[in-house]
Amino acid sequence: MPVIVLAYPYSGVERLEQLLAGHAGLACTSGTGLLPLCAEAVGTWQRVDGRGGSPSLLAASSVRALVGKMTTIILARSGGSRWCEISFGQPAAAQAFLQLYPEARLLCWHRDGRDVIRAGVQANPWGLADRGLAPFVAAYPGSSAAAMAAYWADRTEALLRFEEARPGNCLRVRYEEVTSRPGAAMTEISAFLGLDAKHVAAADATATAARPATTAAVTELELPAALMPAALNGRVNDLQARLGYARLELVSPARAAAR
Repeated sequence: MPVIVLAYPYSGVERLEQLLAGHAGLACTSGTGLLPLCAEAVGTWQRVDGRGGSPSLLAASSVRALVGKMTTIILARSGGSRWCEISFGQPAAAQAFLQLYPEARLLCWHRDGRDVIRAGVQANPWGLADRGLAPFVAAYPGSSAAAMAAYWADRTEALLRFEEARPGNCLRVRYEEVTSRPGAAMTEISAFLGLDAKHVAAADATATAARPATTAAVTELELPAALMPAALNGRVNDLQARLGYARLELVSPARAAAR
């Protein structure tokens, strides 16, 4: 039963990857491109077959054989028995994978939008040069913060749509919970994935040793109103509320100048 983590850059998913790698039997990989390859292969077969919807038996067996050969190499190299992929692509790519592997388990990774905005801006102090951010920079050329907010909102909305449509396959996991209480978080994750509970304590100890002295999420972020269009701020705060996060507060021009 494969394990897929649906995440995105600047979300801090490396913390979860570290914990999952501590479980014996899991062969963890990141960004291999197997999910989008699977989606493209299924789409190609559908065009060849002249049919939509679920892939034909021939198409499914063909694509499963392709993915199976690659995952066999991954498992042989790591000594694991189950493949676990950290995927940074759009969640839609996982739909084709679920058609082929309906038993797969997916973890949908979320992080407070305020932290993601800060992480993206701090990682790109001279401007958002990351290619994946280009459409958002084009939409908000005057504000890196707004571009990151739009990026976070797009990725978060896509994740929420995916997980809410497939509750049996998906588990919502938040960065803040994994960071602040990794043992409890991994107990829930392990139960969902069907992993051996005896490895939870070991994973907790590993995460505690590797964790910085200060583990609280950096959530205090106030932005000048001029940097964040009101409509975008409303969209962000709607998503913040759905995920149980606090609002992104905008600072008035006078208050921003006083600072």
